Amino acid sequence: MAREHWIENLMCRRCEKDGVAVLSAEDKLSWIVQVESVPEGFRVIQSEYGSSFYCSSCDGPIEP
Repeated sequence: MAREHWIENLMCRRCEKDGVAVLSAEDKLSWIVQVESVPEGFRVIQSEYGSSFYCSSCDGPIEP
């Protein structure tokens, strides 16, 4: 079965860096989201509650 893929636009409000992250899930009803790729200059932290994106330069949180 093919996974559902989508993009999230990321932007750091502090240093104005931006990029696109690619995410996927097994289907439209799945709560389990996998981060396929993160743009250079950003990092992702996985937890039991989901994924959180951060700017690598200023370590500020990013809201997709």
